[in-house]
Amino acid sequence: MESADRITLDDLSDVRKAVAVMRSRSILAAAAGGPIFSALLATAWLWLHPGGVSVAVVLAVVSYLLFGLPLLVRWILHWRRIHQRLTDVEVRVNAGETVYGSEVRFR
Repeated sequence: MESADRITLDDLSDVRKAVAVMRSRSILAAAAGGPIFSALLATAWLWLHPGGVSVAVVLAVVSYLLFGLPLLVRWILHWRRIHQRLTDVEVRVNAGETVYGSEVRFR
């Protein structure tokens, strides 16, 4: 392994900053996507059935619970796993172990 592939604390700091930006964007998109999808579904229902407001509201809530909320939870758990993996790598680097970037996996 070459020395350019070694992970330092500065590298981890840069990665954490980049991950924080990506995390906030994807969680924001997932959080906004569920209500937008539910609103579009309710609007489509109201367009096809102009008098069924209560059915449209129930349809919006159910579609959010079945599609929007699981999507949001999935992305939160995804970013939590990445954060945990970064913490594991940081602990190894702080312990003095030589960690190479090509050996780190985020699965």
